[in-house]
Amino acid sequence: MIAFYDSWCPMCTKIANRTKELDKKGKITFVSFREEEIVQQYCLSEEMQQNMEKHLYIYKDARWYKGIRSIYVLAKAIPAYWVIAPFIKLSIFFGFGHVLYDYIATKREIVPVGHCKNGVCEIQRKK
Repeated sequence: MIAFYDSWCPMCTKIANRTKELDKKGKITFVSFREEEIVQQYCLSEEMQQNMEKHLYIYKDARWYKGIRSIYVLAKAIPAYWVIAPFIKLSIFFGFGHVLYDYIATKREIVPVGHCKNGVCEIQRKK
C-alpha cells in the first residue's frame, strides 16, 4: 500500500510520521507527491498532482482511494486505528465523512519548501 501525502502540509507530515511509527508490520509506504522523483517513478500526471493537493491518495491492490476513503483504508491497516475505523465507515455511509474531510483539507496550512527567508516562512491557507 502506498500513501501519497503532501509534505508541504505540516499536519499531513505529522500524521504520516505518526502512522509510520504505528505501522509495525510495514504495510504502508508513505511518499510525498511533491518530490520530483516520486512524480517520475509513479508517472503522476499534472491532473493527479493537482488532485493530490486536495486529498490524500492511497494506491492498494491496483486500486486508488482518495480522501475519506483513503483514511478508512489506513485505519483498517493499522491496529491502533481500528477503534475509529467503524466510525469512519459510518461517516462514509451517511455521507458526512467526505464533507468533514474536505472541510479539514481546505483549512490545512501549506509551507512550500524553499520559500522561507531568514527563518521566516509564509504560511498559505487553502481557499
